[in-house]
Amino acid sequence: MLEKLKSDFNYSDIETKIGSKSLSALIIISTALNLFFIQGLRAYFSGIRAALFHIVFGEDVLMNLLPLLTLIFFFLPALTITICKMIGMKRLLFISIYVIIIVRLLWALHLPINLDVIYTGLIVVFYGFYMSTLLTLWIEQDDDIERTHKIIIIIFSFVIAFFIDYLIRTIGFTQDISLSPPGLIADWRITQYFWLFIQIPLTVLCLYLTKLYFPRFSTNNITSPSAKRKNKNISTAYSLVFSGIGLFLFLQFNLFLYPNGIAQYTTTPYLFNNILNIISLMISICAVLFIKIEIISSKRVIFISNGFMILSLCFFFFLGKILTYLASIFISISLVVMYLNVYLLFISLSKINFKWERVKTFSNAFSIGLAFMILFSFLHAFTTEWASIIAALKNFGPLIMILAALIFSITVFYTVIVIPHKEDSER
Repeated sequence: MLEKLKSDFNYSDIETKIGSKSLSALIIISTALNLFFIQGLRAYFSGIRAALFHIVFGEDVLMNLLPLLTLIFFFLPALTITICKMIGMKRLLFISIYVIIIVRLLWALHLPINLDVIYTGLIVVFYGFYMSTLLTLWIEQDDDIERTHKIIIIIFSFVIAFFIDYLIRTIGFTQDISLSPPGLIADWRITQYFWLFIQIPLTVLCLYLTKLYFPRFSTNNITSPSAKRKNKNISTAYSLVFSGIGLFLFLQFNLFLYPNGIAQYTTTPYLFNNILNIISLMISICAVLFIKIEIISSKRVIFISNGFMILSLCFFFFLGKILTYLASIFISISLVVMYLNVYLLFISLSKINFKWERVKTFSNAFSIGLAFMILFSFLHAFTTEWASIIAALKNFGPLIMILAALIFSITVFYTVIVIPHKEDSER
């Protein structure tokens, strides 16, 4: 029975084909950049929402206008293919790595001039460049490593980054990555600098590994725009993947990365919820590494798991104060479903070329995904802290969350089950 479930993913085999030092560098650097992206996107959204709040209520309009202008950063990754044609894909990949690493260090220094929104915006932009070029170069690389196994490595580093972020916030030392209010931290202006003890050696390590051991992928096998043109309607339908990734990020950043919010809905301790989420992340990592993709992507598993996720959200929002600990446990289990969903979406994403250019597929996924995240985040804001602007939307926050989860589930089911079935029928 276990053999039927067990994945054929073999770390040692990949290590032999790509090189042990290169694979280690790839995982460490990807995990670090994913962590910087998570921290940057959370801080960036906080800054943008605060700036918009002040402008809406006519407070310091000029001072808060600059942060809002940085929203254009979210759409710059869509220009990845244009930049690649100008300077080369490999060069953009390494420039992105260096920029993210250095900007994250500058942000951690807490310089007197308040440029946090600019720093975090730059991290988001260059992370989009990094992921688009890395995924394109490695997936197209002719190295005898299965495409699914490459996605497993990428998703593994992505989930590990969330895992590290949860661990750090459980410790709760540094103000720039902690969700604890400043008033609850003694001498928080001093403790916020504790992150430098992590950031400085981490920056040095990433620079060292990038310079010496990060894989130098070849661009000789990159698919040309005229190559292998499949059914255009099917390829366009796969664009649903983009919205699914954006709604995953929306749910993560507006619910699960704020365990104090979970505690508020269920009247359970903050630490309890954070530990539950850490356990869920560990289960997600094990599922990605050790369970066959055929099992995770089966129609029955997707239907049951996503149905459970929707019901868990309903219990959490409407019965949280009655079910309390049970609601917290259910919502944490649904976190596993969300990570497996995004794993399946990346598998689907790796199989298509939007307008037959793979780098454009990944860059569009990032930009359009962020657009969906922004849209739902602002809709959610109008139902909570901005409810006084449109009174009719007050208390509709839970419905926005459930709607996002429902669309997320439909996206996964459609792109993983329905579209491949259509392709097989047409053949």
